[in-house]
Amino acid sequence: MTNSDKYNVNFFRPMSDHARANRKLVLTLAIIWAVGVFGFQFALMLLNEPTPEKSYTTFESVWPAVVEDASATIEMKQDFSRVLLSVLGKNIAVKDHHKAILKEALSWAVYSMQADTLKNVFQKELDEKSIQTAVQSIGLTSTGMDRIMIDLVRFSLQKVENDQISAESKAALPDIMELYLVHNQNIFTKARFLGFPFHYWYTAQFLLIMFVFLCLTYAVVTDKMNKRFDFVEEA
Repeated sequence: MTNSDKYNVNFFRPMSDHARANRKLVLTLAIIWAVGVFGFQFALMLLNEPTPEKSYTTFESVWPAVVEDASATIEMKQDFSRVLLSVLGKNIAVKDHHKAILKEALSWAVYSMQADTLKNVFQKELDEKSIQTAVQSIGLTSTGMDRIMIDLVRFSLQKVENDQISAESKAALPDIMELYLVHNQNIFTKARFLGFPFHYWYTAQFLLIMFVFLCLTYAVVTDKMNKRFDFVEEA
C-alpha cells in the first residue's frame, strides 16, 4: 500500500486528509441512519393520540349500568358480553390475572340474563347445554365473527360463585378495557403504503432499503475518495 506514512487507522484521531475525509463520511452516514431510525420513533411518540376501538366506546356506553343498575336491559348486557369476548379474543396479549377478571365478568353477565329457573345451571360445572344457553343469551349466531366468539365462550365461561361481580373485579374492569381497547395512533399508523400501514412498511422494509443504500453510497464515495487522495491498495 502506497502512501502508508500518511494513513492512520485511528478513527478518532486521524492524521491524514484521507482518514479525516473517511471519518467525516462515516459519521455523516451514521447520522443519517440514526435520524432515519430514532427520528421516526420519536415522531411516532410525539404525534401519538389515544384512539379507542369501537368496542371500547360500546363498553363506556353500558358501563357501569350493567353491574350497578338492576334495570339494565338485556341488550346492554349482550353488548357488555361481546366486548368482554373481544378482549378475551386477544388471548396471548392478555395477562392471566386480567383473563380471570374478564371471565368472571362474562360469566356473571350471562348468569344475570337468565330467568331465575335457569340460573342454577350456571352455578355448577358447565356442560354443553349451559354453553349453548350462554351463546343464545349473548345473541351470537353461527356467521362471521360470532363463530369465533362462540368458541371463546366455551373456553371463557366458568361457574358463577356469587350473584354479583366482586368489588375488586368491578374496580379493575375499566382499566383493563382501556389497556386493551385504546391504542396510540397517528398519521403514520393510519396511512397505508403498498397495502401496509406506513409505520410498518417504514420499519420493516424502508429501513432495510436505506441501510443497503447507505452501504452502497459508502462504497462509491470511498472509491472516489481513494482516487482523489491517490490512495491505492496493493494487491
